Amino acid sequence: MTHAALTQLPWRRSMTASAPLSLPPGWCQPSALGTVIDAWRRWLADKPRGRWLLHDPAPETFCAALLALWESGRSAVLPGDGRADTLERLGERLDGVMPARPPAAAPARDLPAPRALDEHTEALVLYTSGSTGEPLMQAKRFDQLDAELAVQATLWPLGDSAVISQVSHQHIYGLLAGILRPLCHGAPFCGGDGHYPEVMARRLLEARSAGLDTTLISSPAQLSRLPDHLDWQQAGAPARVFSSGAPLAADHAQRSESLLDAPVVEIYGSTETGGIAWRRQTHSADWTPLPGVETRVEDARLELRSAFLEAPRQWWQQADIAEPTAGGFRLHGRADRLIKLAGKRVSLTALERDMAALPEVQEARCVRVTRRASQQEGRLGAVVVLEEHALPQTHAERRALTERLREQLAPRHEAVALPRYWRFVAELPTNAQGKLDRAARERLFADLDDNRLPRWLGEHRDGPEKRCITLEVPERLAFLDGHFDDYPVVPGVVLMQWAIEQATASFGHSHDFEGVDRLKFQRPLGPGSRCQLTLERREAGIHFTLDSREGRHAAGRLRFHHIAVEEASP
Repeated sequence: MTHAALTQLPWRRSMTASAPLSLPPGWCQPSALGTVIDAWRRWLADKPRGRWLLHDPAPETFCAALLALWESGRSAVLPGDGRADTLERLGERLDGVMPARPPAAAPARDLPAPRALDEHTEALVLYTSGSTGEPLMQAKRFDQLDAELAVQATLWPLGDSAVISQVSHQHIYGLLAGILRPLCHGAPFCGGDGHYPEVMARRLLEARSAGLDTTLISSPAQLSRLPDHLDWQQAGAPARVFSSGAPLAADHAQRSESLLDAPVVEIYGSTETGGIAWRRQTHSADWTPLPGVETRVEDARLELRSAFLEAPRQWWQQADIAEPTAGGFRLHGRADRLIKLAGKRVSLTALERDMAALPEVQEARCVRVTRRASQQEGRLGAVVVLEEHALPQTHAERRALTERLREQLAPRHEAVALPRYWRFVAELPTNAQGKLDRAARERLFADLDDNRLPRWLGEHRDGPEKRCITLEVPERLAFLDGHFDDYPVVPGVVLMQWAIEQATASFGHSHDFEGVDRLKFQRPLGPGSRCQLTLERREAGIHFTLDSREGRHAAGRLRFHHIAVEEASP
């Protein structure tokens, strides 16, 4: 099949043009969506029009619900995350909320034949973090989406290709590249658990076995963590890899191309603008504007206009510093990250750049941290990525490192601009779009407002049922008082409570805690110690271990009421 516009309902054409390919479960094929779309349309027939909340991490069920909303004259509101408070807050403002699946009792009724969509109507509403981290609403019409999809189809035709996505379709990049493009082409696609490298490798092999090339939709966070031990040659090289959502480090681009034996194409853009430009960083650091996108640099700021914008003929100013080049432009960081501290203007971009230039530091992010208990304006917090061997493991190592970093920054920055709070991590804790969002920032510094909490430093998923969480014992932890004066340690009951809280946060279940079995406390854990909490969900409960450089501190099995393996979050 060839590319067709969304407004022409290409998924309906797929249903009559070809039979589904022989692909294993986990793949979505446009030609097989009709029954579920129609079930949704019957259920929606007597419901209000307008905007409907849609959040579903599974691509196939999400896709069918989205298309039913469109075919019935509604628009979809896609929240940036699936937290219960987010969904509840948004749902109260909208005309309806799509349930997890079409209700079985949807009345049988004849449905009118679906008609072409009006290109000038609203297709969906997305939420973007904006420059401040506060969620902002951004509506998109069908003509905006179709214009961008047509450009991508011209530059990078799918051909006989399946699409594997490692990124969330609740974000504009994942939605366009991972779902809407294959829909417009009639191509199979999959996502969901594809963010796990092992699953992604298996999907590559499944597509190759079905005689299909593959296009991989990824992100800097995913590409930076590609494991060396998987046999990528056996899986089969994708025809092309796309990355977006954040800058991709040059060495990660080179390594990804080497491992996957495929070109890595970066797309630069935002929720507000859609795609702006592309590059293949192993060939050039310069960005080439997408066809039809006009760019210029005014006062060192990038400006653009394109059919992907809400007002196509108006110039839009990006919050990025740019330098024009022969073929396009080069970016030099954000221009809007200026804040005031104690009456002084502080450039977070400059501070992060100088921190990243230090020998110990791979990457850094600076954020304003405002304490709830304080009436003073926020101080700076720094999230610093270090090599594994350089991560501080004790209070003494942490203090020595922070003092050394502050001394190295002091000649170039005023004292008020130096971070007050430091978090040292092996990698940035990012969301599905590869960004250090507000939720992650709040979790990193949550112990400042609650002295009963451990210092959370990130979480790694080792498959759907296993979490490895890095924690640090705050020096001012409330439970250290009186336990003991000369040798403070964290009480065992507190370690168990931390395991329960982290299990609940990581797996997302809401079942009541019933008890703990096989509980062992093997060595004390003191203030400033860095440790790893490993949680593994099994049939009988959640097994946990807590380890540090010194060895194992605690282990046990947590039992929750009616815990079920299938409830693990994707």
